[in-house]
Amino acid sequence: MLRTMLGEPRRKDAGALLAANQAIYAYLQMLDTIPTAERNPQERRYNIWGRSFLRAVDELEQSQYAAIRFGNGVNRVYIDEMSEDERDDYHRHLYFYKNAIVRMFAILDKMGHFMNERFRLRTEDVKKRFSYFTVLRNMHDNRLYAEVEEQLFELKNKYEEPVKRLRTARNMEIHTIDADLLDDLINAAESLHSQQRIRTENIKEQLSDLGFGCEMAFTAVHILFSYLHKLAHTGSGK
Repeated sequence: MLRTMLGEPRRKDAGALLAANQAIYAYLQMLDTIPTAERNPQERRYNIWGRSFLRAVDELEQSQYAAIRFGNGVNRVYIDEMSEDERDDYHRHLYFYKNAIVRMFAILDKMGHFMNERFRLRTEDVKKRFSYFTVLRNMHDNRLYAEVEEQLFELKNKYEEPVKRLRTARNMEIHTIDADLLDDLINAAESLHSQQRIRTENIKEQLSDLGFGCEMAFTAVHILFSYLHKLAHTGSGK
């Protein structure tokens, strides 16, 4: 959608994004082989849930793409050096960067609730308001569905540092005063007493962390839905 609005060609899926989408589609196709009249309420829920993952993955990739595109239009270090167009690109970058972070963690939390229901993990007995990481820790500590848990736990450890930074940025965005507004207020106050200039955020580092975060989210989706597809065919349990 965003590429069309920006006059660019449609996306061609590749890499972790392609793998995630293929795994979801394979799972949905498997569910679709069950005649509608024979589907139980849970299978209908899983079908709807699976389709919601397709949208969520697509929207995350679009936000990441836009953050990169507008970030590439920013070359100045100081905001007062920017032209109006470059300043607009900078603010658009921040918008889509923050949007992508929120969407990334939304996918993970959606996965957590999906796994908790699909595998009957009862994570709510451990923590009433739980996240994906709570679900994964519950599986890891209790050796539940070890085949998929081990892959997801290894993935979590691999991307732990960039995801930790993204989580901090997400929490700042959601739970506190807008970070950019706070910076602007502080810098405005300081500028009354000094000649300190306002620097842009480190776009290169932001996009690097975001890239790792998206890679983790897409790969986690691929791992989960590939496992569910396999589980349905083998009928194996924990």
